[in-house]
Amino acid sequence: MNRVLAVFALSALIAFQAQAQIPTRDQNYYKIKSVVTKEITEQNLPSVVVPNEPADFDLAPAEAEVLDITSFLSLDAVVNIGKGVWTVVQAGKPTTDTKFDTANALPGGATDWTELEGWGAPEFKTFNVQYKNIYDMTVVDFTYRVMYIANGNVKGIGQYLANVTVIPVNLSVAWGFKFNVSAAIPTVTNIGTAQNPLAAMQVNLRWSASSFISSEESSRMFYITGDGEFKEIN
Repeated sequence: MNRVLAVFALSALIAFQAQAQIPTRDQNYYKIKSVVTKEITEQNLPSVVVPNEPADFDLAPAEAEVLDITSFLSLDAVVNIGKGVWTVVQAGKPTTDTKFDTANALPGGATDWTELEGWGAPEFKTFNVQYKNIYDMTVVDFTYRVMYIANGNVKGIGQYLANVTVIPVNLSVAWGFKFNVSAAIPTVTNIGTAQNPLAAMQVNLRWSASSFISSEESSRMFYITGDGEFKEIN
């Protein structure tokens, strides 16, 4: 019995000493010091696979009987028939898989962006946000694209927006940190005239990084118009 107790005590001592030798992170590791956001070029970035879903970026509408839609559309009333708010990243993981949430700025009465014509190719801007701790270590590194399709019209009248979305490209979150991103479309408006509407959309992005002792929130706002103009309004 004494031998068994001695072996047990020796094993416990060895385990304690081994645990004591494992370095523990001090609180400065978990403290967020700074956040930096910037627009970046597309060099050395992985390509984004555009989903083959009903709300995708396939510019060829399904074959259907051609209808005169101008009789039931309010061309000067711009509305969003897509998402108004959605989650992009939750608990450090992108929420998109093969289908992306999208917003639209279409004439009132439209039920799908394919009812319009003249759409251009998908356009996008790419941005990066980094959070650093006290030791200047990058604890969150997030690259994303804001993608959209512009220049949709109704028999040559108006310029509208379709499939506005935010796509995660790269995401790295260090151990001990949480990261969340959400997108919101607070307004869609007609900044043109009643005779020649020009759709405009505000896109708000909000993200937060946190540890058990530190938390920081940041946001970025963009303004996109139906003629393809894209600008930051922060």
